[in-house]
Amino acid sequence: MESGEASMKKELELYIHIPFCVKKCAYCDFLSAPAKKEARESYVRALIKEIDHYKKLSEFYTISTIFIGGGTPSLLEAEQIVRVLNKINETFTVAKNAEISMEMNPGTLKPGALQGYKEAGVNRVSIGLQSANEKELKLLGRIHTWEDFQEAYEEARSV
Repeated sequence: MESGEASMKKELELYIHIPFCVKKCAYCDFLSAPAKKEARESYVRALIKEIDHYKKLSEFYTISTIFIGGGTPSLLEAEQIVRVLNKINETFTVAKNAEISMEMNPGTLKPGALQGYKEAGVNRVSIGLQSANEKELKLLGRIHTWEDFQEAYEEARSV
């Protein structure tokens, strides 16, 4: 494609759904459920294969936004997120200033994961916090505490 043709590409915003969670919250209407590591890995492999199927169509688009939602995307290993984003970058043209967002639950944050997400290209995290009140968090069935949120927030700011 000529350099002038790249500017003629249509803008595309991409949503990647990660349907896994530690436990299903009573208020949640999204397609999500608990799954073992093997099922999560199988899903990631299938997702990568699906993305690859769009190679021919991808020449017409430039991705301006990638949103990884769920479920709980932070339940995946950082290297799984890296593999998905690498496949997107191999398959599509991703704008240099693309916003790449990922939802995370403070109760699933693993040491070093935020650094791994950043290295993969994630430049925005959406930290799920439905309440700052411990009793309300328990009532809602959340797996994290206010303190977990604060630690995740501080780590995200430092990364």
